[in-house]
Amino acid sequence: MMELDGWRFLGELLLLLGGAVALGAALEAIGVSAVIGYLLAGVILGPGMTGLVADVGPFEVVAELGVALLLFSIGLEMTPAKLRGFGLRGAVVGFLQIVITAIAAGLAAWLFDTGLRGSIVAGTMVAMSSTAVVVRLLVDRGEIDSPRGREALSILLAQDVAVVPILILVGILGSMGGADAPADAAEAASQAAGRIADAAVGLLVVVLALVVVGVFVLPRLLGTEVFRRNRDFAIVIAIITCMVAAWGSHMLHLSPALGAFVAGLILARVSFSRQIRADTGALRAVFLTLFFASVGLLAQVGELLEPRMIRLVATILGIGLSIKLLATFLAIRLTGGPRTVAIAAALCLAQFGEFSFVVGSEARMLGVIREDTFQGLVGASLLSLLATPLLVSRSRSIALRVDRLLVAARLWRPVVHVEDERAAGMRGHVIVIGYGPAGEEAARTVRLAGYEPYVLEMNSVSAGRAQAEGMMAEIGDGTNREILEHMHAADAAAFVVSVPDPEAAIATIHQIRTINRDAILVARGRYARRTAEMEAAGADHVINEESTVGTLLGATVVSRQTGVRDRGTDESWPKPRR
Repeated sequence: MMELDGWRFLGELLLLLGGAVALGAALEAIGVSAVIGYLLAGVILGPGMTGLVADVGPFEVVAELGVALLLFSIGLEMTPAKLRGFGLRGAVVGFLQIVITAIAAGLAAWLFDTGLRGSIVAGTMVAMSSTAVVVRLLVDRGEIDSPRGREALSILLAQDVAVVPILILVGILGSMGGADAPADAAEAASQAAGRIADAAVGLLVVVLALVVVGVFVLPRLLGTEVFRRNRDFAIVIAIITCMVAAWGSHMLHLSPALGAFVAGLILARVSFSRQIRADTGALRAVFLTLFFASVGLLAQVGELLEPRMIRLVATILGIGLSIKLLATFLAIRLTGGPRTVAIAAALCLAQFGEFSFVVGSEARMLGVIREDTFQGLVGASLLSLLATPLLVSRSRSIALRVDRLLVAARLWRPVVHVEDERAAGMRGHVIVIGYGPAGEEAARTVRLAGYEPYVLEMNSVSAGRAQAEGMMAEIGDGTNREILEHMHAADAAAFVVSVPDPEAAIATIHQIRTINRDAILVARGRYARRTAEMEAAGADHVINEESTVGTLLGATVVSRQTGVRDRGTDESWPKPRR
């Protein structure tokens, strides 16, 4: 009988996995995230609809393994170099976004009588965005290096890190409920403090054990000749380390995902971490697909279609999106980000992401949130993810329209420009739009040639760097006609558009050509597929980064090979590395 049950579970597992991949691929083909397909496959195959996968229980264990592998991979990515590149401001803006959103959404949930514990969990679920969906969309559109892309990435990275303390919090909240929960507030506080102390001790045990294994044992073990000859050993040992850490955390009454994250964090410091990240990717993809499909299995479609639940989903979606948009905007503005960038980044991060399902599933298993609240949050999350491609693609244009409308309504002040004495009556100058590494080099070259560069940059730090070098600089957006006219764009001899975001570059070129049709306009083409659009917008010359780099790479190889031939058998010439 046990054998029959095992084969039945395997059949359901394969059906769920195959259905998730098929539906995910179909949605990817029309520009919708595959994550939504995985979730919908679970909904369709689960007991809430067709019932082809009737028993949800075994899949909850699979889902927990998927979450553990996800947190393990995140821990592996948290290298010191990446954290340094994250920067202090990135950490601050991400922390602010999470805190403001969680508090505001938690208060809103509490007003709807979800209880204190349920309100805390609902707030953290709303605060999470989808790293997988947003980063994929920004990369596909070539906007990951745009100002809104950088702000969104900072917040997403902070959210990835915040998942661990949030899961610890959910575990503590779960241990505080139930029939044995104390009625007296002082006793409840004392028990909470005791459980926090137990969790801290358990976490310390896990960390110390993993430090000993990951820093002192594994490097020596994998450095032996036997393990060096067969790379499979390193991968298997890494997976065992992840799963043992998850199991140990569970035995210590901590979240299994927490132990897996700590294991990844420690292994990220060892020499073979990059190989582990590469080789565990396929296994992680399988378990994560099953995780999202397993969440879909929990959706009760019949219940969600009831008028009461439709109202609940609509309420969660409306209030949650509004709070999240405002909180993200405030977090970016409070840390010095431009207001149009803040609006655009907020639109990109408006959805409730995959970590919302991670937190919600954990809270549901521990009885922290009610079933109807969980169903409402899952329904709202699905709808918000469906809207994400549209919000990301239109984020910049919507941000510019909102900015213009609020300025026209006198709710926002227009950008105030301080006139540089050198700019009065300026003619024949070169306007450089974008002062990143490429724009900075272009401005210096123009200056060495005897022309006066006038820099336009949205980042105040970069604009200040240009001013420190003695150049005239403005803080603003190149698509804003008022700013360009203030910079005497009509009398400029040439323009350099070096912004990495193709959409922003094309819009900037269009705006320049409405003011000055005769000046030379040179633009940076980040991607070959967008150069034709930039030329059609009015650029005289587009420097295609991809083909230019390819030409230089080929030329370098040819020149080195020619040098080898000219030297014959000269042993002093460096040999190619094997």
